[in-house]
Amino acid sequence: MGTSSSNSGPRGKTPLLPKWAQGGGQGASPGSPAPPPPDAGNGDSPPPKPNPKAVPDEVQAPQPAPPLLPKLSGAPWTLARRAMTSAVKAGATVAGLRTAGRRYVSAKGGAKKASSTASAGRATTARIGNFVSDIASRGFNEAARAIGLESTVGRKVDVVLAEVINAIAPTGTNNDDAIARRAASETLRELFEKHGVEQAGLDVLNAMTPGDVTDTIELSVAAYVYERWLFDLSQKIEQNAVSEADAVKLERDVKDFVKGLVKLKLNGTQALKLDWKGADGKKFVQEIYDAAYKLLGGTS
Repeated sequence: MGTSSSNSGPRGKTPLLPKWAQGGGQGASPGSPAPPPPDAGNGDSPPPKPNPKAVPDEVQAPQPAPPLLPKLSGAPWTLARRAMTSAVKAGATVAGLRTAGRRYVSAKGGAKKASSTASAGRATTARIGNFVSDIASRGFNEAARAIGLESTVGRKVDVVLAEVINAIAPTGTNNDDAIARRAASETLRELFEKHGVEQAGLDVLNAMTPGDVTDTIELSVAAYVYERWLFDLSQKIEQNAVSEADAVKLERDVKDFVKGLVKLKLNGTQALKLDWKGADGKKFVQEIYDAAYKLLGGTS
């Protein structure tokens, strides 16, 4: 989590994305245009004016979340903020996070309500599931072509990553879209880093196993739940409650806690066969989010 008013997300965790593509800046708004990634250079310099022949117009850098929603009010939210603040001050112990999780889900109206309002998160997880299972089945190039990214073949890794993020979680028009995009960015970045894509090239993803697919889906759900949780409570957390170092530690502790909760009872082979775009895929993703919020809320 970040400590700035824009809640711009984790620091120092996107080495595959150039600095200009990591967001962060003030005054960002949903749907605002972003500069396309360069296809050459050291990856850390601001991009030159786009060349439409070299970079497709639809390629945009991952965007930071828009300004926070008006402060959520009422007794349940007050209790939820107090519980998270206590967890922060206590060093984010498991017991403290469990209490904070229960209070948060209660303030959201229960696990079912929390899951039902995660529409952007569910949609993004389904797209990620479809993409990574396709990679495991047919290879990266075919999976990229299936989502309209034929142009990624042979391009720099950071550019490919930015394009995949745009295809799976395009810049939306509201806070939930922005949160889902940030979670997708984190998930796909971790996928690329886990497999050493920057060092070995995109073909290394062709060796993904069913277990890798399952792990990626789990991370997608956990990343969204984590980002939404801290986003909803960020007003309280960001009031200088912790130092920069403590904030980074809290982010790691909370994310590990949520990831530990979201362990899918899914056979990897089934993940490859699931119709992620159809009714079965939507039903499955809904069940994942239902289970995640039930676990976070201590009701399962």
